[in-house]
Amino acid sequence: MVEVSATIQQIHDRLYHMAKTIIAILENHKIPYSIAYGTLLGAVRHKGFIPWDEDFDMWLFEDSYDEAMKVLREELPEDMFLENEESEPKYFHAWAHVKDLKSEVSHKRFIQDGCYMHHGLYIDLYKLWKVKEREVRKFLNNENRRYILRRKEVGLIDEEEYKKRMSILEEDEEKERINKSESDEEVYALLNVYKCKIMYAKYVFPLKKYRFEDSYFFGINQAERFLTDLYGDYMTPTPPGERKRGLDSVKIFE
Repeated sequence: MVEVSATIQQIHDRLYHMAKTIIAILENHKIPYSIAYGTLLGAVRHKGFIPWDEDFDMWLFEDSYDEAMKVLREELPEDMFLENEESEPKYFHAWAHVKDLKSEVSHKRFIQDGCYMHHGLYIDLYKLWKVKEREVRKFLNNENRRYILRRKEVGLIDEEEYKKRMSILEEDEEKERINKSESDEEVYALLNVYKCKIMYAKYVFPLKKYRFEDSYFFGINQAERFLTDLYGDYMTPTPPGERKRGLDSVKIFE
């Protein structure tokens, strides 16, 4: 097996292959999905990858998430690995990954991910929960507490760090009570690192297809509305000096 340092084009090629494989399985089983975040932005703005991006994001819906995990576990090819709490003893994320077994990455930004067995390129399969807008803060606070506890339980943070993080979370919760929404409008709660915490359900369905490289993938119906909420002027690319690299190095095995 030959090891080579990957170019951005090789990273895109590998992620694109993985995405097409995953999406073919989901579509074959009629499981809804949407491309998400920077991947959705790339489809709208570039008709494919953002040129400097190094990942691929997807949303799956709560009511069909378990079914998606089942069919992916059964049908992914041997060079891909479904990484979640069932397959990875130290798993602490609230959503699953599909890991590439033909590559190896290193990144200081998410150094805690190094505790996992496999270190290849991966696709995030974010989970969307539908809740009423007035309930979303409580839901996200509870999930954040669970996340911090999971990190402690698998030994990635000690008792001191656990208490520190919980204290910060409690302070944030107190601040959030000031501007708490009372709306019964349905939203999808977004569990991730982004500041945008919700996506209005009315933006989502019916899903529609967006061109991505040489394929067409499903995305939310009103992508422009969501991207504006998330990024503001999303059609203006980030200036070169402000583009953050997510991965420090990528090796691909041929």
